[in-house]
Amino acid sequence: MSEKQLQKTQQLDQIMLWVTQQVQGNDPPRFSDVIDYAHRVMHYTGLKSSEIRNALRLHPAYQMNASQSLKRKRWNKVRPIIVHILGCLHGDIGFFPITRDYETPISYRSGFLVCKDILSRFTYVSILKKSRDAESIKKALEDIFHQFKLKNPGLFVSSLAFDQETSVMGKQVQSFLRENNVSFHAFQNTSSKSKMAEGEIKIIRTTVRRLRSNKEQRWWHLLQPAVDALNRQPIRVNNKYLRQANGDFYTPSTVNRFNLTHFVSQLQKAVPAYFFNQFMINPELIHYKFKEGDFVRQKLLASSSAAIGEKRSDIALGNTVFQIKKRLAYVSKALTAEPLYIVTNIQNSQDTEAFDEQEIALSLLPS
Repeated sequence: MSEKQLQKTQQLDQIMLWVTQQVQGNDPPRFSDVIDYAHRVMHYTGLKSSEIRNALRLHPAYQMNASQSLKRKRWNKVRPIIVHILGCLHGDIGFFPITRDYETPISYRSGFLVCKDILSRFTYVSILKKSRDAESIKKALEDIFHQFKLKNPGLFVSSLAFDQETSVMGKQVQSFLRENNVSFHAFQNTSSKSKMAEGEIKIIRTTVRRLRSNKEQRWWHLLQPAVDALNRQPIRVNNKYLRQANGDFYTPSTVNRFNLTHFVSQLQKAVPAYFFNQFMINPELIHYKFKEGDFVRQKLLASSSAAIGEKRSDIALGNTVFQIKKRLAYVSKALTAEPLYIVTNIQNSQDTEAFDEQEIALSLLPS
């Protein structure tokens, strides 16, 4: 550490000591007050305002409630979710509200299970009967796996990604998945992973509402027709329609193992990032904000419907502390190289996540 950096560190320590004294005196200063104290009172003019803010964000009294800017990425800067085989499913549970116009019977209030094939965009759905317990989830998964075999003879479901739903994480469902040679991928923190199945649920609900303009009002009778209609719609990627060899548009229902190679080639032409993401990018060519070994927390973002209605305005960061283990990069849809951090939960080494740079903030180890 150079003499100048050492001086800045000592000055920041003095400022944070003053902040602690103010907090203990029941007079917590604002960010602007701390900057004013540093520049006008202490005459630490060599300290940038950003350096003072960054230090204050790590202060125990400010760390969890200081506002964290979580910039939304442009649609073409996101990380594409890529597979090259059929049978990799994203799952989630959807619900319909109890409305006055047609009350949902108790046996249908547990919602419905949606699984979307990542590659073909084909949606499978099964209604959960009476409850959302492990047995009900298992029966719904059996139904969806059966639907997959009918749709793709000779193929099997290879993986299932799901949020950390209690019944899905339980021994009964996990044993069922292992018996069927289905690898399970649980996710909770990375918002982009949950959007595929969750976004499909929103589209399904909208389609069912439109079908209710007909005489039928019972959503459990309209669910499958709505999903069938969505599976017949042309696949559009980056505002481009994908065409089959005969000139017809690809739809989720027309993608199968016989035209899979051609479909993937058309997909890679429409979105070159799907092709280039198979190659590694040298991390030395990327500018990273955080270092390997840094401790970080996730900036809170209501990425799941389960978070709707929760009071989060007084908390800016998640409780889980992660440590950065590896720095990688990915090719965005705009063909730009974006930084990616592989992190591990310090309390559970099996809990590994991949975060974009704007999704995390530097943190201290919990006391």
